[in-house]
Amino acid sequence: MNRYNKWWVLLVTMAATGLVFLDNTIMPVSLPTIQRQMNFSGIGLVWVVNSYLLALMTLMIIGGKLYDLFGMRNTYFAGLIIFGLGSILGGFSYTTWSLIAGRVIQGAGGALLIPTTGALFIELFPPGQRARAIGINTGISSIFLMLGPVVGGFLTEYLGWRFIFWVNLPIVVFGIIMVYCLLSPGKRKKESFHFTGAITLSLAIVFFVVALMEGERWHWGSPLTLSVFAASLVLLFIFILTSRRQEHPLLDLSVFKQPLFFNANLAIFITQFLLMATVLWAIYFQNELHFTPAGAGVMIVLASVPVLIFAPIGGYLADRFGFRLPMSLGFLCLIFSLLWLTIFSSQGTIAILLPGLIPFGCGVTMILSPGFAAALSHVSPEKLGSASGMTTSLRQLAATVGIALMSGIYYTVYANTQSFQTAFKVVSLFAAGLSFLGLLLVFFLFRQKKSS
Repeated sequence: MNRYNKWWVLLVTMAATGLVFLDNTIMPVSLPTIQRQMNFSGIGLVWVVNSYLLALMTLMIIGGKLYDLFGMRNTYFAGLIIFGLGSILGGFSYTTWSLIAGRVIQGAGGALLIPTTGALFIELFPPGQRARAIGINTGISSIFLMLGPVVGGFLTEYLGWRFIFWVNLPIVVFGIIMVYCLLSPGKRKKESFHFTGAITLSLAIVFFVVALMEGERWHWGSPLTLSVFAASLVLLFIFILTSRRQEHPLLDLSVFKQPLFFNANLAIFITQFLLMATVLWAIYFQNELHFTPAGAGVMIVLASVPVLIFAPIGGYLADRFGFRLPMSLGFLCLIFSLLWLTIFSSQGTIAILLPGLIPFGCGVTMILSPGFAAALSHVSPEKLGSASGMTTSLRQLAATVGIALMSGIYYTVYANTQSFQTAFKVVSLFAAGLSFLGLLLVFFLFRQKKSS
């Protein structure tokens, strides 16, 4: 591939991954409108959101393996088609089940697109440009994740909630055309697919995520919650046992023996966990500081603006100086941001809050951009898809765990103190402490001198 085509591929992947991450957070703001218009139950509405996240997380490792088996163009094309079909079904839905089915199909398509994207960058970009390309793509995806509530609110208010689905279709069509023009089919491998592993791992993830999503409603210590968690562990154990007997397992755990892969994934997990604090920001800004929904959305937008600038900078620094420098700077930015918001959380002015919001966006992208490059930099070509699927699945799991745990802390503290401000301070201090652990991890365990 010539040097111009690979940058066109970057454009296509930015659009596709942007859609997948946008759909993580675009739906919740439209749920009250959907409920009024279609008379959905409260539980049904919750699963309109959760079904997408569950499908995406469950199938992402399988998507990475399919990339290894069928090649870049076939896998990416299939992902776009499936995501588009899910968007069509969701946009024309008139029942709870058809809307949830549309979201599940979208998630299945996204599960093919995200791991394929990470592997594409390693294959197409040389070492000196790799972290920069991953940085740009990661930055854009993070922006879309943070802007989901803003975009969803605008579309719902001015065009109708169905446009949340229909807006995807032009980008899907553009992506399909460009994929066929730019990507080669790739060689198919003749190795067998580990169906038993796919089923047991998928069910293990489903049980674990459902327990996380429903734990508060079921009560965390209830027999039902504990039984679902236990079932997840049993299925995971069965998956590991059956994988050891396979010549070509679905999940090659040997990649975790590489210190750089393991440590980079841990840093990514921590950062994605912390990124979900922005969901609580939107709630706090409205409940305590009396911002309008639009005003709270603007505050989130301000925090996401630095991502555009610092995504390529983080990648450039990783290519030039190694992964440790930009990732350490990123965690320092997060620590400063969260401590600032802890101290000044009672101040309801943009001028006071802005110095805390902007470093948060800087920090997230300075970690995620080099982090993805670090995770995949030493993985052999035949394992790229699976490794990328593992990394993106862990990122998605971190988002789910992050919102569940931080929301639990926030509302537990509020229930005990009747103070949103105290709840916000406790969550912010907890997040700052986790950021400090991330800084120690990166500073002491990332020894690589230069991106490769």
